[in-house]
Amino acid sequence: MSQTPKRTTAQIKARARRKKRARRKKIIRLSLISIIAIAAVGICGTLGWKYWKSSAQAGSSPSANASNTDVPTGSGNQASFTFTGVGDNLLHDPIFVYYEQDYGNRDFRPLYELTDSYFQNTDLAYINFETVCAGDDYGLSGYPMFNGPTEMLDTLAQGGYDWFSTSSNHSLDAGTDGLATELNYIHERYPDISTTGAFVSEADASTPIVREINGIRVGLCGFTYGLNGMVLPEGQEWMIDVYHKDDGSIDYDRIDQKLDALNEVSDVQIVAMHWGDEYQTAPNDEQVEIAHHLNEKGVEAIIGTHPHVIEPVEFIETPEQTTLCYYSLGNFISAQDTNETMVGGMAQFQMNYDFGTRKASFENVQFIPTVTWISPDLRTYRTTTIHEYNDDMAAGHYITSIGYDMSKGWVQQFVQDVIGSPSGIDVVLE
Repeated sequence: MSQTPKRTTAQIKARARRKKRARRKKIIRLSLISIIAIAAVGICGTLGWKYWKSSAQAGSSPSANASNTDVPTGSGNQASFTFTGVGDNLLHDPIFVYYEQDYGNRDFRPLYELTDSYFQNTDLAYINFETVCAGDDYGLSGYPMFNGPTEMLDTLAQGGYDWFSTSSNHSLDAGTDGLATELNYIHERYPDISTTGAFVSEADASTPIVREINGIRVGLCGFTYGLNGMVLPEGQEWMIDVYHKDDGSIDYDRIDQKLDALNEVSDVQIVAMHWGDEYQTAPNDEQVEIAHHLNEKGVEAIIGTHPHVIEPVEFIETPEQTTLCYYSLGNFISAQDTNETMVGGMAQFQMNYDFGTRKASFENVQFIPTVTWISPDLRTYRTTTIHEYNDDMAAGHYITSIGYDMSKGWVQQFVQDVIGSPSGIDVVLE
């Protein structure tokens, strides 16, 4: 495994990826004026199959130029998109501090270079921002109050990601100002990236986030269970979508308000849920309860994070709705110190949408294990997948040096024990 940064290759891939994405994607915001115009002239069919426009950002400045997209209508007219998502980008300070010391810069792309291609060859690429990256002005730090460099945002933006989930129990680690700084940095520099779950204004918080992908209006939102005991200032409760009330009960009113508004302006919905119990490889009762509620609300896919270990994936099926639920994708990168926290999951699927029946279906649904590799001196970190991971890498892994089994065989068995063989889902082990 090479630890030498391949900057030229990465830059070429990034430029090619940005050009490709620019051609095939637009970020859309609902245009109420266009809907009224459609109704006025009596065009048949359901309002909203076209004439939508969005910056797809809470807190970003919407583009002034409008464009209309004709979407197929009538039974049998379908479109599809591919999705790839990973779990917690958990930035303990050794990850970025040692990198800068050893390489003399903050181009963190080599940390992720072994997985870049997965995100550059998908229509919608997701990552969970477990920890804030508000930059030097807020003091760079690791556990327990995290804050990473803004250059990490640049790295992931250039890596092909389209969607950052920014609501977690660590969202307030750098305060409300730090969170707003991170969000504004993303929105101003990377307006094509959607952020969910955290906002810079009440107006942004009330604006549904929708991306148009191959003619399908894909609605996105995210929730976190809490904020590690911290409380948002009075009057700013809109800043982070927390799904618990003060008494610890589930705030279904808040969840429903978000989803009802999103459903009005999108064809399918994908929800990022920061939930569950840390280091537990099975979902708790609350996760299952909320997942079934989201199914009842018409959500097509749920992407779960927070436990720092993987949890099962399943289809929740009722006569009215099929929901694909990844309960936890674990860590994508971290400096934690057990073999179970080194193993994450990559969610991959193709979602098909029929504009006539208004129903979604799935193809090529996969759970692909990811592995964080750490050098024995704790100075080098890399993300990879089960495809590339091998016993030579395991032999040189920090986790192996402290007595844990990090062999490929152990990873395969661990994933099989946790995920099993769910119907309709390919659990990739090679």
